[in-house]
Amino acid sequence: MSQVTTAPEPATARRTRTEHHHILIVGGGTAGITLGAGLRRKLGGSSLGVVEPSEHHYYQPLWTLVGGGVFDKRKSERREDSLIPKGATWIRDAASEFVPEENELVTAGGRRIGYDFLVVAPGIQIDWHAIPGLAETIGKDSVSSIYSYQHVDKTWDLIRKFQGGTAVFTFPSTPVKCPGAAQKIMYLADDQFRKAGVRDRTKVIFASAAPSIYGVEKYAKTLR
Repeated sequence: MSQVTTAPEPATARRTRTEHHHILIVGGGTAGITLGAGLRRKLGGSSLGVVEPSEHHYYQPLWTLVGGGVFDKRKSERREDSLIPKGATWIRDAASEFVPEENELVTAGGRRIGYDFLVVAPGIQIDWHAIPGLAETIGKDSVSSIYSYQHVDKTWDLIRKFQGGTAVFTFPSTPVKCPGAAQKIMYLADDQFRKAGVRDRTKVIFASAAPSIYGVEKYAKTLR
């Protein structure tokens, strides 16, 4: 996952364009590299650049199953350079500023890159600090998350060792990666509680800040 930074732009970057690409993609996550690969196949030799600062790529949809004890989290990790579409240029830097009136982008490192077409797919930044006390608590005691590579295996550890009581699964009102994941891990946990013989002494709560259980009514009706 990549993120847009707010680092100050060097004065020299405003004067000099360092390179130009026919298509420039911001974000080397699943969206960015998948679209990039498709465009390379379709457009052939057109110049394509991918702006992504991370050394490793994580296939985050797998993390729900990691939290449910189905996969080892290491299976979700790959080297970013192994996934950059063949023939594309990996710009290992973060986007700092968009200059659409000039068809240019400025990176955190001060590079000024021109483009004919721009794709913006940087993903979402997790902000544990938005919930008072969460940053200090996440990964400790009985608090974990499937939205973090660092903490996802802690989730399975908590589920498999659970001996009964109250299991709370939360969903925020803000934008979130894979809204359905918060429910999927709950259903996987429920299944494990039954297998472990502790479901009859367990209260499962889905605490959602959203107006409905799911944003698409066709599925919300079934889930209700």
